[in-house]
Amino acid sequence: MTARHENGGRAAALAAHLSGLDGVDPGWAAAFAHVPRHVFVPAFYPTLDTDGTNPPQLFDGAGPADRQQWLDAIYRDESLITRCALTPGTTDLWQSTSSSTRPSLMARMLTLLDAAPRSADSDPIRVLEVGTGTGYNTALLSRRLGAENVASIDLDPTLVDLARTRLTGLGHHPALAAGDGALGLGIHGPYHRILATCAVATIPPAWIEQLLPDGLVVADVRGGLASSLLVARHDGEGTVSGRFLAEPGNFMWLRRHLENPLRDGGAFVTHIDYDDARPTHTTLEPGLLHQPDFRFLLQLVAPSIERIWTSHRTGTPIVRIAAADGAWAELDPTAHTALQGGPTDLITDIEAAAALWQQYGRPHPARLGITDGADGRTVWLDSPEHPLPAIVGGSFRQRESAG
Repeated sequence: MTARHENGGRAAALAAHLSGLDGVDPGWAAAFAHVPRHVFVPAFYPTLDTDGTNPPQLFDGAGPADRQQWLDAIYRDESLITRCALTPGTTDLWQSTSSSTRPSLMARMLTLLDAAPRSADSDPIRVLEVGTGTGYNTALLSRRLGAENVASIDLDPTLVDLARTRLTGLGHHPALAAGDGALGLGIHGPYHRILATCAVATIPPAWIEQLLPDGLVVADVRGGLASSLLVARHDGEGTVSGRFLAEPGNFMWLRRHLENPLRDGGAFVTHIDYDDARPTHTTLEPGLLHQPDFRFLLQLVAPSIERIWTSHRTGTPIVRIAAADGAWAELDPTAHTALQGGPTDLITDIEAAAALWQQYGRPHPARLGITDGADGRTVWLDSPEHPLPAIVGGSFRQRESAG
């Protein structure tokens, strides 16, 4: 089955919509007209809301009365959840574990990949996709670049098998593998481009090793507080460097544990232990912790902070903060007081980050960039020649220039 058959009109309409968007290469938009999304998304979860007794329900359009509604949803410019799992330690909190990404975001990332077909007398561009998922994006890559130039890896063997069947049915035979995406797929490398349809905290060393000099990585690189796409270029000497874009990716985390839908098999913070609480005074304005631009900088200079949320205690809204090392804090916005516990002083670190943000003129995320490599990460403002200091124990530690 091809997009020229049952749903050629819907696929063509989607392609026309994408071709009219800023920042989308018309060649990639046209590919969407030839790849039938419904083949790769035979069913999806309309919502993950649950009343605690029943799991979310798949919608597959199997009933004659539902088919047109199902197809209309498939070809809209929306993300569709295709797999989900219970959050460990809960009975009714569902997390999505695989999805079909919003087509406009897919088209934008494919454009950023800068991987248009080359002339016949040039070597073809080889691409590694990390996060096979449904196989829809793999099919788009195969359609335009040739399946022989595409490799894709996913943690879930079931997803890989399903994607292979769907791709084969359309005549595409890219190299597919099940495994830890952080390790890349060296057997088919090196690559000119790496495209990650998952979120990562840092560019994994294996990706850098498998990327050719001057090659590009396109990924959603973030912490726990905010998301942004990044295009990073390999300098040929073991580091990749790039600036964040002014648009979020919001992809699911790259994971190493199939049974756990959370980042790196982490635990979902649902309870704070007050036994080791330390009271402290703070000048922090609670609203700052919900300011998107500040949150983006905060997660780069204090990366252990993974979650900030608001809840109520005795009728008062309390801002709560949790870190990967088990440290926690809660801020009373009415009294400029805080409680914190665990191995690190989160309030001092956040105060230092706030001072840094003010010092540099409250920069938008698009002014920030990173350089990742074997020696760690450098965060910079406007260019790699202007590194920002790291925050260690509430104080600044200046990094050497990445240039």
